[in-house]
Amino acid sequence: MLTADPHTELIPVRALNQVAYCPRLYWLQYVEGLMVVNEHVEDGRVKHGRVNDPSLAGRPRQERDAIHTRSVALASEPLGLTSKLDLIEEKADGIYPVEYKRSAAPTDANGQAACWDNDAIQLCAQGLLLEEHLQRPVPYGVLYYIGSKTRVTVPLDEALRQQTREAVERIRAIAAADQPPPPLPPELSYRCHGCSLLTVCQPEETRYLQAAGEAVAPAPRPAGITRVLPELDEGAVLYLQEQGSYVGKRSEHLVVSKERQEINRIPLAAVRQVVLFGNVQISTQALETLVAREIPVVMLTRYGRFIGAMTPAPSKNVMLRVNQYRAFADPARALGLAKAVVKAKIANQRVLLMRSLRGKAQEDDEPVRGSDDQAAVEMARMLARVDDAPDAGVLLGLEGQAASMYFGSFGRLLHAPVPGSAFDFKVRNRRPPRDPINALLSFGYAMLAKDAFSAVLTVGFDPYLGFYHGGKHGRPSLALDLMEEFRAVVVDSVVLTLINNGMLTAADFAAWNGACQLTDAGRRTFLETYERRKATVVTHPLFGYRMSYGRMLEVQARLLAAYIRGDVPAYQGFTVR
Repeated sequence: MLTADPHTELIPVRALNQVAYCPRLYWLQYVEGLMVVNEHVEDGRVKHGRVNDPSLAGRPRQERDAIHTRSVALASEPLGLTSKLDLIEEKADGIYPVEYKRSAAPTDANGQAACWDNDAIQLCAQGLLLEEHLQRPVPYGVLYYIGSKTRVTVPLDEALRQQTREAVERIRAIAAADQPPPPLPPELSYRCHGCSLLTVCQPEETRYLQAAGEAVAPAPRPAGITRVLPELDEGAVLYLQEQGSYVGKRSEHLVVSKERQEINRIPLAAVRQVVLFGNVQISTQALETLVAREIPVVMLTRYGRFIGAMTPAPSKNVMLRVNQYRAFADPARALGLAKAVVKAKIANQRVLLMRSLRGKAQEDDEPVRGSDDQAAVEMARMLARVDDAPDAGVLLGLEGQAASMYFGSFGRLLHAPVPGSAFDFKVRNRRPPRDPINALLSFGYAMLAKDAFSAVLTVGFDPYLGFYHGGKHGRPSLALDLMEEFRAVVVDSVVLTLINNGMLTAADFAAWNGACQLTDAGRRTFLETYERRKATVVTHPLFGYRMSYGRMLEVQARLLAAYIRGDVPAYQGFTVR
């Protein structure tokens, strides 16, 4: 494969600002191609949009005592830089670049307006480009801080020019490296506040896991670690299962209709994902808007089998996918990851089993502790053997034995099922499920798979290449790997809630030719309960912060990415207490 020489590629001047502020931010944004929009980024876009009027781009214009030329593109191979200058200002005493910043200007020890060092380096690089273009000295530049409406004149002296040259060389070195720079040290962690890539970078989590990997004794659990993801998802999942319905866009709303009669109208701002079941049509305009706003559209069969998803253009995080292919092709690393996932899966199944059996009476009417149950005891033994599994075949066997014990006891978790009744569970079956409990489990796992699919896509992985389930054609193996940790605590818990609380009856299921499926009404009840479960807040076992199960999926995907790119020494699966 031919690769461009990092010493010949032109560096965007704004990248110098990033590398001076945080080298890891530069790597994530420019090497891995990641960009997350938060309120600070959006605010900067709006304010720069006012500055960069397209109708004035590149056109000198007299404004009071100065000639202003906006949005001027300059590039230099000798300097190795390229930039679009916000403004070139020319007065009687000289010509210089003006760079606009959304924030307020800092102040010095005397209370006078000053500038941030990284902003000065960016401005200096613009001055160097302007000097080369004009073939005349540019002794200073101006930073205009929109937040405080302050102009700060910055001398482009030799010391600042040397800092700028060093920033260029630092970018060259980072771009040529195989791994990202480490997170900022704790004394500089204040720079992380407000960073749009904080959820991707996970600096505190990375520092903790690095320390845990280097320590002889277990690293102490971090106290007060900053939660990097919001507690609840913004917006809701829009499930559409009315066969023959049509989804269109009108202004800032999605409009659902059938036979030209409006059924529902949903604000686009309230939607984070759209899921289409079976014969539901969607207009090109609606689809284009959803993709442009990075709202995934998932397509399922009428009964919930995953078909595919329409998402924005694939993540630019090519390096992550390259490292993914390398790591998963390494049998030792793939086995290590598979062990972490299987351990978490069995542990969570055992916890759900113990919680549900706690205090239940056995045949002698004596209540027991869940941990004393025979199935829980045997699952603990299987769990203890996972680390010693020499290969994937043995690991699959241990996982299968634990699953057999778990589902062998699953019927006991249902509140007094009548033998032979609709909700009498004996054994796990699928493809197709042949009874209501198995229909619920299969449908729930399909919903969890589509959420795991979205999580790994968001992070930048190839969802079809896994480390445990294998890369079968058309099978989103990595999504299936990731969801293993969440099967019991999300889907199985939802099934128990629906049955034990009497939220579903036999009328919510349809049996045909040996197969059992949920009716439209039954699916609606399931999906409402499933989304409530995903919104349930839980504590992360490593970091101690609390967030929803839905967000926890993405956290685990990001921790997997941190391991794949070499940030942390190991991956640990998600478990509950």
